[in-house]
Amino acid sequence: VRDSRPMMAAEGGRLLLDAVEGPLSWMRQVSGEYARGIGSRAMTSMALGPVGRFLQDDAADESAGLIGGLATVGFLLLVAFFIFWNSFYIVHQAEGMVIERFGKFNKVLLSGWNWVIPFIDQPRSITWRKTHVGVDGRLEDETINQTRIDLRESMFNFMRQEVYTKDTVLLDVNSLMFYRIFDIKKATYEVEDLQSALSNTAQTQLKEIFGKLTFTEALASQRSINEHLVQQFSKLFLGWGIHVERMELLDLVPKSIGEAMKKQMIAERQRRGDFIISEGKKSAMKLQSEGTMKVQINMGIAEQQNTRKVSEGEKDAKIELARAERSALEELGAVMREDKIRQSDYMIAQRY
Repeated sequence: VRDSRPMMAAEGGRLLLDAVEGPLSWMRQVSGEYARGIGSRAMTSMALGPVGRFLQDDAADESAGLIGGLATVGFLLLVAFFIFWNSFYIVHQAEGMVIERFGKFNKVLLSGWNWVIPFIDQPRSITWRKTHVGVDGRLEDETINQTRIDLRESMFNFMRQEVYTKDTVLLDVNSLMFYRIFDIKKATYEVEDLQSALSNTAQTQLKEIFGKLTFTEALASQRSINEHLVQQFSKLFLGWGIHVERMELLDLVPKSIGEAMKKQMIAERQRRGDFIISEGKKSAMKLQSEGTMKVQINMGIAEQQNTRKVSEGEKDAKIELARAERSALEELGAVMREDKIRQSDYMIAQRY
């Protein structure tokens, strides 16, 4: 966190020198003229004897008094500047400071220009481990003791922890927390060592979570683990003035898998392969049975339609034959009536 007080000190010193430069130049001019006057009077006193020595002593006393006055004025100006410098703080945006009066909490300074009582109101310092990305791209931790508390979203890198899973696999877990301080007073006074409290709480929660999961489930459930940690940490850290934004598991490395873990992984992959093959056979049989059923249904529908078409054709043929016979009989009857032939003669002629 950058402190703007050195810059303000330089600016205040420059303004103070500008303000004092005028009176000092006037005093130097007056003292020069006065010294020249004293010198001329001293030369005169040498010519006048005892009276001259009296005037010379008087001039020396006046010169010493003038130098003492200038020293007093300079000292008073320095004291005034020191008091003025310790009576205000400039707090940057997204920063905060805790002010104590006689060792007791007084107020929290927010961004802007803040006045305090000098030498009575003092800022409270807090020890914190700040995480940042180094030049090589790796996360680096730095323990700092500062009076200005950063209110922006920051990172807290938890130390690597060893936890056991449900199937007794030792894992080396490294997690990263993104947090934001929303209550400066709670973060300063509600817990003695904030960073140690965060680390110990995280260690307990990680052991509890991974103790309920197998190694395979832990590898496949990192997102749900992060969400669960956010919920648990938000409840625990709320009383310390910290809001957890999100959690990230950086590393999840097994340390003691050995030959047993290798056999387990091979068996698990074999089981998955057999399961996939059986699922394929079951799907093939299901599709085959569904295809056979559809073929039989279509064949039945086709036979039904064929029978219906045949019956309809036979019906139409019989109707047409009956109509043809009727027309023939009508034609025959008309001819027999015209030729005056009896039906018995027609039947005998047709028979014989």
